[in-house]
Amino acid sequence: MNGKLTRATEIDRVSELLGLPEEINDSESLNTQIAKGFPAESVEKVLRILASKPALNLIPDRAFRRAKSEKRPISSANSQILYDFARAYVVADRVHHGNGALVMRFFEKPSQDFGGAAPMALAISSPAGADAVIDLLNR
Repeated sequence: MNGKLTRATEIDRVSELLGLPEEINDSESLNTQIAKGFPAESVEKVLRILASKPALNLIPDRAFRRAKSEKRPISSANSQILYDFARAYVVADRVHHGNGALVMRFFEKPSQDFGGAAPMALAISSPAGADAVIDLLNR
């Protein structure tokens, strides 16, 4: 990937960011994939598209390394975390017109809207946290 998301819709761009095939392009197919677990390569795809290495681990390093070494998917819980971050990232990417440096600064800078927490911490905390970040971006 060249650091730019190219698919047409936001849900398609989430799938693209996660390195998933084009046929996984709606909420139902993404939820099915979350339940199965994303391939470990999805973590690598997300990290490659970010403008810089994030201050926070998206998922625990140990879980990622183990899934990768055993050539198995990451857990459904970690897949959900990755999906939630990807949903928020795609909206931030749109809002910041694809400027990866601005997107990462947004995610890592503490926000008064979140009681001083960084949006990234909130986005990876829960689906509701990711929704709160998305709501802020859409304002």
